[in-house]
Amino acid sequence: MNNLLIRFLSVSQTEQTIMIIGWVVIIILAIIAEAETAEFVSCWFVVGGILGLILDFFRVDIYIQILSAVIVSVLLILISRPLVKKLTKNDDVPTNVDRIKGMIGVVTKEIKAGEKGAVKVNYQTWTAISKTEETFKEGEKVLIKEIEGNKLIIEKIEEIEIK
Repeated sequence: MNNLLIRFLSVSQTEQTIMIIGWVVIIILAIIAEAETAEFVSCWFVVGGILGLILDFFRVDIYIQILSAVIVSVLLILISRPLVKKLTKNDDVPTNVDRIKGMIGVVTKEIKAGEKGAVKVNYQTWTAISKTEETFKEGEKVLIKEIEGNKLIIEKIEEIEIK
């Protein structure tokens, strides 16, 4: 009991005040970081900081405070990360440009193999190229396969025979 009392009194008030300020700063910075991001990671550093602060009030050795705060934060991240990813699954929403993939366009400027032409789709005219050796005549309908940068990659539309 005497050893515990001696240890408790051996840490100066100044050292303990510095550690309290340090833990409070870590907690505040983690709260700010969590508020600024949507990653749900920094909140666990708040919990680790609070643990470090509590251990400091009991005048636990600084190395144990830091190690405990880091271990608890990392464990909470590892445990909660898969759950958070599952709950915050982001479905990619296609942009306006992505929506024209698979649409039919009309050639407005002839497209020869290896050369650029123009295709009108969805009331807009786009630069277009073909990755095939085919030539596309003005007025011909084409299928938009891909978009590379600001160019449409087009293909011929297969004619379907109606019986």
